[in-house]
Amino acid sequence: MSQGLAILLENRHRLLFWGALVFALVQLSVPIFVPLLDLQLRAMHVALGLSLALLAFPFSKKAEEDRLSWWDLFTIAVVFAANINIYFNATSIYMRPGEAGTFDLVLGVALLLIVLDAARRTVGWAIPIMVVLLFVYIMAGDLFPGMWKLRGITLRYVLNTSYYSPLGLFGSVTGMSATFISMFIIFGALLTASGGGRTFIDIALALTGRLRGGPAKAAVVASALFGSISGSGVANVSVTGNYTIPLMKRLGYHPNFAGAVEAIASTGGGITPPIMSVTAFMMAEFLGISYLKIIGYASIPCLMYYIGVFGGVHFRTVRAGLASLPEEEIPRWKDVLTFRRLSVLVIPTGTLLVLIGIGRPLLYAGFYACLSSVILTLLLDTPVKGIATTLHDLAYALKDGSIGLARIIPILVAVNVLVNMIGITGIAPKLSGLIMAMGSESLILALLIASIVPFLLGTSLPVVPTYVLCLSILVPPLLRLGVDPVAAHLFFIYWALLGGVTPPTCTQAIVAAGIAGGDWFRTGLNAVRLGVVAFIVPFCFVLNPAMVGRVPNLIRILYTAGSGALGAFVISYGFFGHAESRFNLPIRMLFVAGGIFLLFPSNIYAVIGLVCTGIGLLVERLIKRSAAVSVGPAAMTTHGTNHRTAQSRPSSPQEEVKR
Repeated sequence: MSQGLAILLENRHRLLFWGALVFALVQLSVPIFVPLLDLQLRAMHVALGLSLALLAFPFSKKAEEDRLSWWDLFTIAVVFAANINIYFNATSIYMRPGEAGTFDLVLGVALLLIVLDAARRTVGWAIPIMVVLLFVYIMAGDLFPGMWKLRGITLRYVLNTSYYSPLGLFGSVTGMSATFISMFIIFGALLTASGGGRTFIDIALALTGRLRGGPAKAAVVASALFGSISGSGVANVSVTGNYTIPLMKRLGYHPNFAGAVEAIASTGGGITPPIMSVTAFMMAEFLGISYLKIIGYASIPCLMYYIGVFGGVHFRTVRAGLASLPEEEIPRWKDVLTFRRLSVLVIPTGTLLVLIGIGRPLLYAGFYACLSSVILTLLLDTPVKGIATTLHDLAYALKDGSIGLARIIPILVAVNVLVNMIGITGIAPKLSGLIMAMGSESLILALLIASIVPFLLGTSLPVVPTYVLCLSILVPPLLRLGVDPVAAHLFFIYWALLGGVTPPTCTQAIVAAGIAGGDWFRTGLNAVRLGVVAFIVPFCFVLNPAMVGRVPNLIRILYTAGSGALGAFVISYGFFGHAESRFNLPIRMLFVAGGIFLLFPSNIYAVIGLVCTGIGLLVERLIKRSAAVSVGPAAMTTHGTNHRTAQSRPSSPQEEVKR
């Protein structure tokens, strides 16, 4: 017995692999085939997922790499004990919630502390600190003045609702995590392992490689395609960036710019149809709207996002004089568009969308999409690699999916607790009142205030918990101000995503800078400039629901899409174009103003935007013509030629990107 335990302690990685594989198989099968109460399924999910997180992410950075500590073993045992207690008492909890005994509460406190510690291990201190502050607020509520005073809330009541009820640790977000969130994260891992990431890169290179600045444009297209199935900006940077960033650097791109292109392009994958990210599936559940409709609503803002990024890349590379990809490095279409490479992407994704389209629940659609991916991999890879290698690859794909899931489970469970305590304390209606008061004066001011919370949370938290917290606090007051529900949800998804590229945390930018060997802060700033349209678009579709297709007039939707696309392109030109004149800055500001007016399409705004853009283009043309006339005679002399060469010589890519 003691010898077996010693072997177990010395083999963290082996235990992690088998634990992750079991967890993936349980998540793929139990919600579909085993009839459990919701609370029982959630307890099983938390027990396995939280234990896996404790294995994958050690208590401290000083922990030995492949050794399991006694503390880890103890906390995993407590996690199982606390969740087994909920599993076998699920019926009585439904009938008499909040009637926990002393032993139950001890287990509940222990589980809550472990959840907060696991959340700290995976994504940092933000959520644990917020939970602790709310506990302090509840306990010291009598000391607060005015509407912030709290009375009559006991610690026992808070612990009961947090542990011994279908709320708190086992609330609705945990329920989503135990069902379709798990299914789609595993689905993304299976698609990636089947070669989907490399296929997307090759398609992007074949599409854009011959264009000026082809490697950067390929990074934008590949990241959008891969991000639509991965749902994780960091994973997107890691997969596509490890190929596109070195390619950009080799062809003359500055590391800071190469990393910024990958970071901002990867961030947009979370709002790119057809798969988007887990938040889109959650949005469909919260609103009771078909996921296919969500795809349609998100399409126009996504188009504007990538037009802005693509335009910025184009104008920057033109200005820096960067070339296209060498012909021999551009994949041939006949090598990319093969049945083997496309089927593992098209058939599972098509299965998912068809099942959702005919009204099947997200859980079942995700299951059959995963099943089709596994079957295709077995049929196509076994004759080439052999059954042992194919099964090995599938096992590691399931393991990777489980580890990705284990990374977010502690934070989702902790967010459940946070949302429950927000409800107990009544903070949400109090903040709603403040936003309502501001919104009565100006909706734009209310939106600016509302954007602060997801922006700050998004710099340190994944998109899903940030989105959930915003739903509980900020969406209700916006709805009372008359904001369209779809626009409100998308607004917070956008702002939650953008925190990933905005300093000081900017996770995607840090990962991209690490691959590129650049400065993470400059990489983040470059990413913000490239994605500036993304910071404007959310305000546009809240103020104009036609931008998310929420008006019955198709002509108005198309007009809005066209005007917005033009506006996004003009803004990118304003930020990254250049005129050799002392009036360059005012000209650039004129283009940016024109683009913003085009993004807020009404007849008068569109006309103003077109006028600003037209004036900017006319002034630029006059400046170029004047420069050509003045330089002409000087070119006849050696001195004049040397002077002109020195003045008009294109800056190096490094100089251009640093400017």
